[in-house]
Amino acid sequence: MLLKSVEFIEFENDPQEWKLEGLSLGQRNLIVGKNASGKSRTLNVIGALASNLAGLNPPSISGNYNVIFDNDGKIIEYQLKYNESEVSEEKLTIGGTVLLSRGDGGKGTIFAEALDGGKNIDFQTPPSGLAVVSRRDTIQHKFLEPLYEWGISLRHYHFGGKLGKEHFAVFVEKGKGNVKIDDRDENQIVALYRQAMKEFNDDFRASIINDMREIDYEIEEIGLRAPVSIRIISGPGELIGIYVKEKGLKGITDQHSMSQGMFRVLSILIQINYSQMAKKSSCILVDDIGEGLDFDRSCKLIDLLRNKAKDHNIQLILSTNDRFVMNKIPLEEWSVLQRHGSIVKVRNYDNSREIFEEFKFTGLSNFSFLEMDFVNESQGQEAPIHE
Repeated sequence: MLLKSVEFIEFENDPQEWKLEGLSLGQRNLIVGKNASGKSRTLNVIGALASNLAGLNPPSISGNYNVIFDNDGKIIEYQLKYNESEVSEEKLTIGGTVLLSRGDGGKGTIFAEALDGGKNIDFQTPPSGLAVVSRRDTIQHKFLEPLYEWGISLRHYHFGGKLGKEHFAVFVEKGKGNVKIDDRDENQIVALYRQAMKEFNDDFRASIINDMREIDYEIEEIGLRAPVSIRIISGPGELIGIYVKEKGLKGITDQHSMSQGMFRVLSILIQINYSQMAKKSSCILVDDIGEGLDFDRSCKLIDLLRNKAKDHNIQLILSTNDRFVMNKIPLEEWSVLQRHGSIVKVRNYDNSREIFEEFKFTGLSNFSFLEMDFVNESQGQEAPIHE
């Protein structure tokens, strides 16, 4: 299922109001904007919606979503409004037909598919929860499943962060512990690699080695072991981390001694490859893609991720402030964020095709489109606010 568009407001009619307008999405997307324009916040808005729909987190303090999905050609519209963590409005429309609607107090109606040939019935759900989650029923309301599947399969990675570099693992003997791996947690990289090897063995190892080589990290081996570059006193057992054997080096490069850039690439490839092999991901968000990488590796990583998204029919939503990344990704995939006070407006091919096409005739690099503020310059408009 493809997320087609997002409109969002939080703290509506309040001094803290923040609004996102006009975000439309395709299969491969790049969100760009100058500093403080709302790139990370936009990805967080999408990630929070996924957590809500998957039933992993309840609604937060304030939010008003209006989103559209494309489920194999069938249009799904979902509206959600909540305040002080209580839902005041929720509506699900599929193919133009309202199948769920609820208001304050949790009271509403929902279409029951297997009841008397299909009819609307009344329901009441706790105000603090989503009806699309609490009413999940594959017999009566199977039309709710695509929302859940989208939410539970979304993966959100922060490339500019640590991505688990400072997180090691202690593995206990079977029967002495029952710690469940959360493959949505970008920091559980050591445990995730171990799980991936159990499920896919040499195929997984080979896929990581090949992908790392595609980005000019010539590694010959990857595995788990105690770090050799530091000594850690641990309690219940030996601390284990990831290591690689690089071509031309006699020793190994362990998790602690890897450069931040190398580890970020390794971590995100392990996580994305596992999601693909386990068929757990349909939408991937990556914030600050390319951060900390040189030009060549940044471009090669972008190519690799875009190709994976295409080959595996995964929606890819990247954000960046890196000119290398911007110059690598076609303008057709861009969404340019422009913040005017508390309102973030999006310009892309869907709503500003003529401006994007006009820029192509300049012969300038893609980065210049943002740097020159071409959207506003071409129309003689006032530049947006960036603080």
